[in-house]
Amino acid sequence: MQQTTTDQCITKLARRPKVAVLMPEEVRSRIFTREVETALQAFAEPVFVSDDTLASGDFASALEDVTAAITGWRSPSLSSFLAPHGSIAFVSHAAGSVKSLGVENALRDGHIRVSHSAPEIALAVAEFTLTQILAHLRLHREQDAALRGDMGWQEMRTGQLGQLLAAQNVGLVGLGYVGRLVLDRLRPFGCTVSVYDPFISAEQAKQLGVTLLDLETLFARCRVVSLHAANLPATEGMIKRSHLEAMAPGALLVNTARAGLIEAGAMIHALQQGRIFAAIDTFDIEPLPQDDPLRTQGNVYLSPHCAGHTRESYIRQGLAAVEDVRRYFAGETLKQEILREKAAVLA
Repeated sequence: MQQTTTDQCITKLARRPKVAVLMPEEVRSRIFTREVETALQAFAEPVFVSDDTLASGDFASALEDVTAAITGWRSPSLSSFLAPHGSIAFVSHAAGSVKSLGVENALRDGHIRVSHSAPEIALAVAEFTLTQILAHLRLHREQDAALRGDMGWQEMRTGQLGQLLAAQNVGLVGLGYVGRLVLDRLRPFGCTVSVYDPFISAEQAKQLGVTLLDLETLFARCRVVSLHAANLPATEGMIKRSHLEAMAPGALLVNTARAGLIEAGAMIHALQQGRIFAAIDTFDIEPLPQDDPLRTQGNVYLSPHCAGHTRESYIRQGLAAVEDVRRYFAGETLKQEILREKAAVLA
């Protein structure tokens, strides 16, 4: 029996859209938990693109009839799979930075919409930042090392006194996703917060309860400085050697943003002078080479670019990416769409 027009419409509506998951298996195993996969299967047919296909770049058969894609860390650039497959009109990035995807060019052409999950990662980075600040001020690492050594008990308790976060002036460079979450978490401690961000007006600063400062004054005045600016051509090397030299003895610099924000050579030079401390999560070369001089500095706390990595944030990233795909097909407003005019200033 020949299908009527109504029957054909019903069949078309019942057919679930195909959504390609374009990320390496190692990444997918962390983000696409059963909960995330179930959420996607509720309204779409997932197409998990294999590592072999990702490596070859031959997406012709894998992306047949696919109309949306979910990407993540180490996914191919948009141009590698969008151009030959015009059916894909939406990409949901289950990670933070979209720079490696070449989003600006794709959005400029106007044939694609893109969203990301940066806010889900920002919470983990903000918590990590606060952890580093508190661990430094309360001498957590030093007290642990002393207790495992031969220092006397009373000397440990009173000879190495930490500092109250409430008594500090904390400087934040950048008030984007992460910077604002760090600010929210600093408020209950009652510390003074100063900010450098050219995109924040005096009125906004007043509403947020922060003091706007130029970089020079912020570094000179704040005993804790945390970097949260986007890594852009305009911000590359924005933190100069002179800024670090202006910091008070014993001050702490936290960098969970990008190493490129600091002028080449300035960080190791400042640390080798022995005046300040640093907590560094991002590096010019990753993995950090075994012979990097940072590894031998006793006044720096190193971590392997893991500030945004928690079990919960992985799942949140996946769910957020899937939710925007659902919203896209439902014709609803996307939660985290990257607009063309904003793409150039995103991290």
